[in-house]
Amino acid sequence: MSDVPSSLDTAKFRHLVLDQLANLQGFQVPEYDDLVVTYYGATNNIATVVYKKSTAVVATLTLLYSVQPPTFDNANLVRVTIS
Repeated sequence: MSDVPSSLDTAKFRHLVLDQLANLQGFQVPEYDDLVVTYYGATNNIATVVYKKSTAVVATLTLLYSVQPPTFDNANLVRVTIS
């Protein structure tokens, strides 16, 4: 098994986390056509999600965990910020 998360992991993230975030009042990601996900080291914990339209960044999600930076898989997510 590879330490590099697969595109399936990215799709799973989009469906499990981002769809739930979209239901939160006041949360909105502008229109985008590219999604770049970065991880903490070799873990499955997402560090940032960058949304792009063409080449311009339209939003960035930053995920924070109870232990920062997380050093093990499936760390406890405590906050998501958008900029």
